[in-house]
Amino acid sequence: MTRVEQLKALQADVDALARADEAAVLAALPQWDSLAILLVVSHFEHVHGVEISGAQVRRCRTVADLLNLIPSLS
Repeated sequence: MTRVEQLKALQADVDALARADEAAVLAALPQWDSLAILLVVSHFEHVHGVEISGAQVRRCRTVADLLNLIPSLS
């Protein structure tokens, strides 16, 4: 998958990211909360087969930082 396809897949699974682009600051998103973080963790496990922690997600500043956690894209 391309980076654009990965972003679209993440947006489909995490409502808080539905309208966000790669430059979006996560903390500035209205629905960015613990549920969104859990959904990101779940997305990574189910779509990419990658285990990440909530702490790794919380360290991400932007949507691009989240995408950089995908091994094939980093």
